Amino acid sequence: MASSSSRRAGRTRANASAKPVHPAFDRDDQFQKRREALVRIAIHFFNRRGFHATSMEAIAAEVGLTKGTLYHYYDSKTALAYECMLASIEDGLQMAQKADEGGGSGLQKLERYLHLQFETLAGRGGSSWLHAEMSVLDETQQAEARRRSREVDARVQKFIEEGVGDGSIVAVDPKVAEFFLMGALNWLPRWYSPDGPMSSVDLAALFIRMMFDGLRARAAG
Repeated sequence: MASSSSRRAGRTRANASAKPVHPAFDRDDQFQKRREALVRIAIHFFNRRGFHATSMEAIAAEVGLTKGTLYHYYDSKTALAYECMLASIEDGLQMAQKADEGGGSGLQKLERYLHLQFETLAGRGGSSWLHAEMSVLDETQQAEARRRSREVDARVQKFIEEGVGDGSIVAVDPKVAEFFLMGALNWLPRWYSPDGPMSSVDLAALFIRMMFDGLRARAAG
C-alpha cells in the first residue's frame, strides 16, 4: 500500500503535467466570468474547427477542466453554441455602433465596421464570425438569434443606404449588399490563420478592395 508521502508526490507530478487552470477559474465566486471565458474559448474552437469537429473535451482541456466540470456551466454543446451566438451578435452590434459614432460618409462607416470585424479575426475570439453555425441551434434558439441579429443587419444596411444617398456608394440594394458582405465574412475563419503570412490589416485591405472595387481590371485611360 502506498504511503501518504508517495501519494502526495504522485498528485504533485500529475498536477505539474496538467495544463494550468485558466485565470478565470481560480476563484469559487466567479461563475459568470467562467461562463464568459468558456464562451470566448468555444468561439475560437467553433470558428477554426467547426461545431461538429469541436468536442466538449477539447474546450474543457483548454481551460484545465474535466468534461464533467464543463457541464456544470453548460449542459450541452448546443447550449454553449447558443451563448456563443448571442455573444457574437452583441459584439457585432457594438462594432456597428462604434462605426456609426465615428461619423463620415456611409462608405466610411462601412469600411470602419469591416476593419473592426477584421480586428477580431486577428485575435482568438473572432466572435462575429460564428453565424455560419446557426443551423446547429434548435428552432427556438435560431429564432431568437435571428431576431437579435436583425438589429446588426439593419445598422450595416443603414451605412449602405447612407452611402447611396451621399454618393459614396453606387446605387445598390442595401439588403443584398449587406448579406453578400456578411456571407463572405462568416467563412473567413475556416481558411484564415492569424499566424499565417498575411496580417489581418492586409487581409482587411484586400477584402475591402475586392468587395468595393471588384476583380475586373480597369482599362488604362
